[in-house]
Amino acid sequence: MVAASPCALAVAPLAYATAISACASKGILLKGGHALDALASCDTIAFDKTGTLTTGGLVCKGIEPIHGHRLPGRNDKNVNACCNPSCEKEALAVASAMEKGTTHPIARAVADHSEGKELPPVSIEHFESLPGKGLVATLTGIQSGDGVPLKATLGSLEYISSLFRNEFESRKIKEAASASPYGQDLVHAVLSVNNKVTLFHFEDKIRPGATDVVSTLKNKADLHLMMLTGDHASSASRVAKAVGIDEVYSGLKPEDKLHQVKSLSRNGAGGLIMVGDGINDAPALAAATVGIVLAQRASATAVAVADVLLLEDNIKSVPFIIAKARQTTYLVKQSVLLALSCIFFAALSSVMGFLPLWLTVLLHEGGTLLVCVNSARALNDPSWSWSHDLRRAVDDLVASISNILKQFSSNNVRAVPS
Repeated sequence: MVAASPCALAVAPLAYATAISACASKGILLKGGHALDALASCDTIAFDKTGTLTTGGLVCKGIEPIHGHRLPGRNDKNVNACCNPSCEKEALAVASAMEKGTTHPIARAVADHSEGKELPPVSIEHFESLPGKGLVATLTGIQSGDGVPLKATLGSLEYISSLFRNEFESRKIKEAASASPYGQDLVHAVLSVNNKVTLFHFEDKIRPGATDVVSTLKNKADLHLMMLTGDHASSASRVAKAVGIDEVYSGLKPEDKLHQVKSLSRNGAGGLIMVGDGINDAPALAAATVGIVLAQRASATAVAVADVLLLEDNIKSVPFIIAKARQTTYLVKQSVLLALSCIFFAALSSVMGFLPLWLTVLLHEGGTLLVCVNSARALNDPSWSWSHDLRRAVDDLVASISNILKQFSSNNVRAVPS
């Protein structure tokens, strides 16, 4: 009975606690050991674009009236009555007032761009946020010609153009945006005030280290990579090409991301990892097999539904956590095998009379200790293969021998009389 006691088997999951501790020391919080098992089983990983593969620090590069404005050079008698003091400044003032208090990267870019500029005063009376579409507000600082407060809408090009019931006007807005001299590689936001449409152009930079992360996940982790983004196709393709992702899904609303994640999780052989910044992608993070979120900018909902929280504002630790998950599940399987082996041999030898009681107890406790020591290996940095582990062990051994020889040589030199 002593030999068959499953103490060693009971401590086999200790590797989970060890791995969670190792991840926490690197700024990675996991919501339980089940997240490690799920990560190890996944064969596909999807990235959000803005704020995940890019820095999310958008910079406004231009404000361009594209529809409904009376622009200079058209010999219009009422050209000064269009906007106050200019179309660009009025659009910036409206956008800045609407974006106050929101956490989207575009809101920060608008606020930064409006700082220090003399803009007309704009007050917001009614405000509504439409996830995945944009913002709707009633303006009290700017009024139409008949004194009625104006309704302003800020959002994506597709959403703003869809608000125009006239198909001809909707097509003209899209054509004007496509013909913009700023090109199609920038991130766009569109403002509509009383059917006057203004196009904002923002530049976003690739996050440092994103290319290395994608390369590691593709070549070493052997994962299938894709990008899910709400941005237009040209901007998404530019970022995807820069970091090395071949499969891109663009123009997605939050509900579209959710359906895409569900479809990929259902049709794929393994699970799906979703990596996002927690802005407009909380449903997709919840639906994925494992949701990984950059916690610094994420909404409270995204933090609540994600399985893994990255406390540092970068994605460099994504390959580490996947390698750690695979290492941990491998160690748990090893520990279970070691525990069963010790229990079997100790119990069999004891029943057949080959071992005395004291030696049976020693073997039993030794098996438990062996499992604990094996679980402690989860504190070590993970690798992608056993051959890498072997090379690292050989390199460490060679370095140790080299240091011993240098120290021995140094001692001999000091011992030689001058």
